[in-house]
Amino acid sequence: MENPKANIKNAEKITSIITDLDNTLWKGILAEKQKIILNEDYFEFLKSLYQKGIQLFVVSKNDESDVLKKFKELGINKELFTHIISNWDPKYLNIEKLINSTQLRPETIIFIDDNILEREEVKKKIPKIYCVDALDWRKIKEVDYLKKRKEQSKQEIKTRINRYRTSIREKELKRKFDKEDINFYKSLKRELSIGTINVGNLDRFTRLFVETHRINFNPEKFKVYDEALEYLHERLNRGDKLYAISTKENNVSLGLTGCLVVKIENRKAQITDGTYSCGIIGRGFEEKSLLCLIKILQKQGIQKLEAFVTLTSTNKRVREIFNELGFKETKRKKTKIIYSINIKEYAPKNKYKWIKVLDKAPELDYIGHPTVINFFKKYVKPIIKKNYKIINLGSARGEVLGHLQKEERKKFYNFLKKEKTKYVKIDSEYYLEEKNIVADAENLKDIIKTESQDLVMAIELLEHTEHFWNVVNEMVRICKLGGYIFISVPSFYYPKHEYPRDLWRIGPKTLESFFDNKNFKVVQLKIEGKKETPRRTMILVKKLRKIETNYKQPKNGKINWDTGLTIFP
Repeated sequence: MENPKANIKNAEKITSIITDLDNTLWKGILAEKQKIILNEDYFEFLKSLYQKGIQLFVVSKNDESDVLKKFKELGINKELFTHIISNWDPKYLNIEKLINSTQLRPETIIFIDDNILEREEVKKKIPKIYCVDALDWRKIKEVDYLKKRKEQSKQEIKTRINRYRTSIREKELKRKFDKEDINFYKSLKRELSIGTINVGNLDRFTRLFVETHRINFNPEKFKVYDEALEYLHERLNRGDKLYAISTKENNVSLGLTGCLVVKIENRKAQITDGTYSCGIIGRGFEEKSLLCLIKILQKQGIQKLEAFVTLTSTNKRVREIFNELGFKETKRKKTKIIYSINIKEYAPKNKYKWIKVLDKAPELDYIGHPTVINFFKKYVKPIIKKNYKIINLGSARGEVLGHLQKEERKKFYNFLKKEKTKYVKIDSEYYLEEKNIVADAENLKDIIKTESQDLVMAIELLEHTEHFWNVVNEMVRICKLGGYIFISVPSFYYPKHEYPRDLWRIGPKTLESFFDNKNFKVVQLKIEGKKETPRRTMILVKKLRKIETNYKQPKNGKINWDTGLTIFP
């Protein structure tokens, strides 16, 4: 590996891989009609990075038609690559154009090539880029950032790729128009949605804050996911509004591309935190979304808007955005700045009319609750055996486990089919595609026989029931001797979410108290959040003896008069 001073292993962030083809992705030189053999191990590695949301680009000296033909012969899906550049221009020029089109930071890019002259030329022209000999590609496996990065949902991967592809397309289109030609902007068919989110979408919202730096108002504040999630939970509980922005270009969804945290006091609003995906830099989405927010606040009678920003070496674009909109710097302490504007009679110089504002909620790729999904995969799924009878109470669509995503849903049901399980779903509503049973989880006596189920699950259900202790009674009743009970439930200060109703917060002490060690074995008990005040509790227990329970409402609950929730420790 070249340039040891760059210390790629400890790179703060890696967003992209730019790969050569000849004697890199495959053995042989395509233009010289040599026999081409795919480098299987390297290709599998690239595919694993794709699953983690890393952008893959090709920069190769070949004719593009020959490359695409060879891809087809080798069974390489060209959609794995965000963009393919295959021509006879110097590679450093192609990479410079790519960086300019995508706004990717060179220090987050790895360029892999077998030719030392190509690598040295790229390194000379773009010093911050990491250049790696194709023979040394396995060393990239040891990059800490890539090792720690988790796989992403299919939808997240797709929307991120779309952001870069539309950005590249914009640069290509722009050459056909004059610099300020309004027809050029209209040809891009840009659309934007903005709206508040609920706690169910907080994971995706949090991850955008953690993963973005270039247009993050306070990037140092959001380095650790768990801390960022805890902070945003607190903001919700305090009554702050969390605005999500989703965007489209040419009818292609770019997904969640912006987040704003807004605090309102009397007639003043404050954007305490905000961020945008670097994939939309300079397209007007940032300014337009802030103009939309101003319009929303004006309707609420807000007269002044402030924005809190911590300037770093990477987020200078934030300052440019506020300057363009007419915000004034009213307070500065070192790198911390407060921008403000009187919005009572605010009239922007540029309204960004070519961006259409959609009258619908932002598109967020809901992927379930990661903590619950991880608990299920690590502890619950391994206990499922052949011919198990499983009942899922109150989660017919499986949304908490991520089953709104087609790929995750398919994997789950294929697993159940392989194990020949009988999987029954019960919910208060009927979903035609789920073919679930409509019933009250507090009383299943006429529907489910006593000690008939190997695994009984209540995933994010108890807080919505009138008498959650009766649900626990029923779970114990229908669980077989030697069977398992799995419960996940919001605890303490998890924000209120009304639908269909939200009554309780149940902590680990109360949840565990239902399962004494004489009749049950606690296989696993986990919390999400702080030990003293967790946001969620998950428990998996094994039923050791035949038992009839008649639990009543626990006596240690306290009402939070602000939310109306009863909180149990």
